[in-house]
Amino acid sequence: MSLALKDPAELGVWAPLVEALASKGAIRASFTERRYFSIRKEPTVLTGVMRLSPDLGLSLAYAAPDRLTLIVDPVGILVRDEKGGDRRVPAGSRESGALAFLLPVMRFDIAALAPHFDILASGDPADWSFAFTPRDNSLARALGTIVVHGKASEVTRIEFRRSSTQRIEIEVGETAAGVAFTPDEARRFFRGAGAR
Repeated sequence: MSLALKDPAELGVWAPLVEALASKGAIRASFTERRYFSIRKEPTVLTGVMRLSPDLGLSLAYAAPDRLTLIVDPVGILVRDEKGGDRRVPAGSRESGALAFLLPVMRFDIAALAPHFDILASGDPADWSFAFTPRDNSLARALGTIVVHGKASEVTRIEFRRSSTQRIEIEVGETAAGVAFTPDEARRFFRGAGAR
């Protein structure tokens, strides 16, 4: 079953699943990211831990091959190196425009996404995928289509498809929902309340 969503009020049979995904609270999950490029035969493989907080935003803490943390929150996008040094991703940059939508996608905030994306829900609520295709041509070139796959209320894979030869696939591993981040985790892996 497929449904093109133009308005959050049109969710129909998908409404309980979207509600379950959007209301999971804070999440911690391991992930493996594969980046495919047209100039390479094999993908670049990265691993790490994803943290999603309704209050603090999204954090991707890469452990290998390089240790760095990508933080996406309502303030903007920040890259934190292994020593704790921060580099802001300039607002309005191609990278910033693409990454800014990662937070509402991970939150399944259909109301925030519907004005900017064509949304196609496929499968059924037990084994599903949501494809988010940007309506803006420059965003579509920078980001491609984001496809989120899952089973029941668990996200299992996220894909960023720019072309058949250039894409990013993130396999989501063991996930803990409703977690409480320690003050140390909040400081290390998010921007922190004091920076807002």
